[in-house]
Amino acid sequence: MSSNLNNINLCIIGKPNSGKSTLFNCLLEESISPVGDEYGLTKNLFKDKFMLYDHDFTIYDTPGLRRKSKIDDLDEKKRSKEVIKLVDKVDVIILLIDSVENITKQDFRLADLAITKKKTLFFLFNKMDLIDEGKKYKTKIDKYLSNNYSQYQMINTDFISAKKNIRIKSFIKEIINKNKLAHIEITKTNLNKFLNYLNKQSKYPKISKREIKPKYIVQIKTGSPLFKVFINSKKKAPLIFQRFFDNAFRDFFKIKGVPISYQFIRSSNPYSD
Repeated sequence: MSSNLNNINLCIIGKPNSGKSTLFNCLLEESISPVGDEYGLTKNLFKDKFMLYDHDFTIYDTPGLRRKSKIDDLDEKKRSKEVIKLVDKVDVIILLIDSVENITKQDFRLADLAITKKKTLFFLFNKMDLIDEGKKYKTKIDKYLSNNYSQYQMINTDFISAKKNIRIKSFIKEIINKNKLAHIEITKTNLNKFLNYLNKQSKYPKISKREIKPKYIVQIKTGSPLFKVFINSKKKAPLIFQRFFDNAFRDFFKIKGVPISYQFIRSSNPYSD
């Protein structure tokens, strides 16, 4: 594992007025980033540090991100580019969503950005103090995301009120847990156990009536786990196999809510096992 697990860089992103600055100030226990009812009040990046549960956090508050088609102000375009660059530099992305407004297409666009950058991502639903039936709302959101968002296995969800300081420390604990999970190292023995399990339990996707099977797997990176998977095919692993493999891998090792990458290596002799 990384020796730097106690230092975590966080970035809060989201649409304007989702409560990013309120959350930023809540975590710091200090009024640093401007808050108010004015639309798009935060115009600059704010950076600060706090400590919780023996972990050092660096946190960034960012201006609200709107759809490109709605931005005609040059300064706002520049700010949006700065935020997108910042996503590359942090460990965890907090996508703050207004629970009253509910999840939108722009929220999914921002989520896709974080996932593309291989970041640990939290869908954090804010302003839960304004929701009458919180339990039903949470169930509805979880069901909707699991049924409609193909990247569901790669995200985490939580429900807070930054203004009322509800579940703030709880979700920070979960960030610590997921950051550790993102640095998981899986032994060759356990990787082989997974392949044996697949061979006994699974019906693999086929290309030209031939099953594609993983022959060997090795981990080559932690932090955002990366694995080389050697398959018994000369052809590129199709998307259906990649999704099948990822789902099976996550279920077997109980890995949810962190990015995992695979390099599927084609075999020069696909008929040798």
